[in-house]
Amino acid sequence: MLALVTDSTCGLTRDEARELGVDIVPMSYVADGVRHAEGFVGETGDYADLFWRSHLVTSEAVRPSAFRRALRPHLEAGDDVVCLTISSRLSGTFRSAEQAARTLRAQYEDGPQICVVDSWLTAGALEFMVRRARLRADQGVSLDEIVRDLERERRARCIAFSVPDLRALHRSGRLGAFGRSVATKLNRYPVMLLEEGGIVEAGYGRGAHGMGTALVRLAGDGAHSFVISHFGERGVEAQQLLVAVHERFPHAPVRVKDGGPVLAKHLGLGAVGLSWE
Repeated sequence: MLALVTDSTCGLTRDEARELGVDIVPMSYVADGVRHAEGFVGETGDYADLFWRSHLVTSEAVRPSAFRRALRPHLEAGDDVVCLTISSRLSGTFRSAEQAARTLRAQYEDGPQICVVDSWLTAGALEFMVRRARLRADQGVSLDEIVRDLERERRARCIAFSVPDLRALHRSGRLGAFGRSVATKLNRYPVMLLEEGGIVEAGYGRGAHGMGTALVRLAGDGAHSFVISHFGERGVEAQQLLVAVHERFPHAPVRVKDGGPVLAKHLGLGAVGLSWE
């Protein structure tokens, strides 16, 4: 049997995680010195209000010990494990999972296998990868082939996003020099894309509707399933993005989800993301 493990930025609800048979390892954020574990979608509380009231909010990658606690029971049950993580270029979580896997491989030399895969993605796009892994496992595909499949298929799952301003991303150190001029122009929303796990410039949209159109334009004609992530309250940006998806892909399923506090800390409250496959 194959076990699946991922981190909480995948944006799954408790019921979805149970249905997929995936263990979620929570990432953490710290607001004014108080540590909070990121929960399932719909179970994160009013983190937007907490952020507004806090003087300092930081986030933490999952520690190797947390991955060891998640992985060990599966090995003891004799199950192989695939662990899919947020892009290694956005978080140290992948490195923590690799470190945990190395430790456990040494302890279970003749036992089940552990494979850690850098998804290059996060949010709804990481969810698509988890669903792909479960599909292939249910089809009886071998562990090695599942890993090869995921490493190929991560190119066919994408996430783009837009932020109300770039200060949060600049503070995170993940943005470089991109967007300083764009951010100063009235009513222009910078649009970014994850490419091989890193943030790249993809243009801008004028106003919330233009932003939604610009995000949807990045999806190829073959895109057939979407997740919209909103960070903080679901506002006009998420609404306009939903309209834009329906206009271009009227028959495609679209789910709208809270993107969670950890990504919100880095993107800023009011940001939106569009994932597709």
